[in-house]
Amino acid sequence: MPPSRAIYRSEQGRQAIEDSYRQTLGDVRFPLHTRFVETDHGRTHLIEAGPEDGDVLLLLHGSAANSATWLGDIPVWSRSFRVIAADIPGHPGLSEPRPLPLAGDATATWLQSLLDVIGAETVRLVGISLGGWAALDYASRHPDRVLALSLLAPGGLAPARRSFIFKALPLALMGDRGSDRIQRLVFGGADVPEPVLEFGRLVARHYRPVTEPVPVLSDAELSRLRMPVQFFAGTRDVLSRAEDSAARLGRLLPHAEVHLLEGCGHAIIGKTEEILSFLLAS
Repeated sequence: MPPSRAIYRSEQGRQAIEDSYRQTLGDVRFPLHTRFVETDHGRTHLIEAGPEDGDVLLLLHGSAANSATWLGDIPVWSRSFRVIAADIPGHPGLSEPRPLPLAGDATATWLQSLLDVIGAETVRLVGISLGGWAALDYASRHPDRVLALSLLAPGGLAPARRSFIFKALPLALMGDRGSDRIQRLVFGGADVPEPVLEFGRLVARHYRPVTEPVPVLSDAELSRLRMPVQFFAGTRDVLSRAEDSAARLGRLLPHAEVHLLEGCGHAIIGKTEEILSFLLAS
């Protein structure tokens, strides 16, 4: 999608999505701070928790989502880290509405400037789906700044499944019912929380998703990942080629901790403590 194209179908739709997100953040029952910072790619919205002088743990959500993705994890991770969740520009959060081109270095440049603004010389990264690709891409370009990398169903290790597009397109024409079915496909048959379904319906009505293919990193790029790497993917992932991704990562990075989850879909949940243990050991 060209960066100049509006990501929202209407101003009213943008407001509805942002209001829903703000209400979700307002309902949080643990200490949380939000703020905006200026980066090389415009304004970025951050959710922060944990000790201000702690080691930085940066969280990157997936496509057509925002940092509410991490609200179940932040209370645990923020006991040990200065947790910062960033809304990726061009997605239905509160950051700049212009999408970052995936080809080239725009995403890595955005992350570099974000880390400079928050004063983080080094960082631990956790990313899911598109956010996992962004974390991989940045770590391959700046391995000395990344202390650890935890990836949940990341893009960038194998080409995406085109078959999902053919399943999703007719469902997208079915309104809320189609949106719910898409969410259930993404969750691989697991129960989808009602707030996730509700936000998915809102996004389907008002947001134009980024359609640019996620670039696959080369062997040389992946071989630069000298930091500890943790990987989770599900065998019922309808978006990513989980088995291919796991095999490739294990071949190129024998030090990586690779978890292929039987029966799990693209949405990886319930790994909060396992990820924390990995991060604390890195």
